[in-house]
Amino acid sequence: MLAAGQGDREAFGILVERHRCAVAQFAYRFLAIPDRGTAEDLAQDVFLAAWKAAPAFRPQAGVLTWLLRITTNICLNYRRDSRLRKAATLDADGTSARVVSDIDCPMTRAAECEQAVSVRMAIADLPANQRAAILLRHFQGLCYREIADVLDTSVPAVESLLFRARRTLHTTLAAENECTPQVFPEARVE
Repeated sequence: MLAAGQGDREAFGILVERHRCAVAQFAYRFLAIPDRGTAEDLAQDVFLAAWKAAPAFRPQAGVLTWLLRITTNICLNYRRDSRLRKAATLDADGTSARVVSDIDCPMTRAAECEQAVSVRMAIADLPANQRAAILLRHFQGLCYREIADVLDTSVPAVESLLFRARRTLHTTLAAENECTPQVFPEARVE
């Protein structure tokens, strides 16, 4: 990133290749949009903003953390500007993003797809800061400190966001199912 800040396009190209999928996937999940093309377009916007801001980059946080912070801001702006309605999404071919084994029975696959849609809808209904915290923690694998850097907040605030988000997801999904699914194994709500 420091080399890119000095105008090294090749270094920036390596950075883009290294983080493009993570940025696009985060945008896709954050916005809960029906097509991955929009998420890819927003990822391009993220990298354009990162290129423009590269000279001012200071290595206080990891590069991915910095990029996800830009992504969060661009997604919030996109959502605000387009007044995008929250919706559950499937891939363009109508299947879930999870690869399903041929040995799974059709009933199991249908139930898993239905549960995945329910989880996506529940995540999409969370307030933006809680949604971002859940996605950053459970889909991007960031630690609390990195999430705090991305969201420009404190670690205790992240803990609170995650607690409230998990509690809401637990309540929402429990209301839909008679048995509560284990959405995030590490975070059981008592």
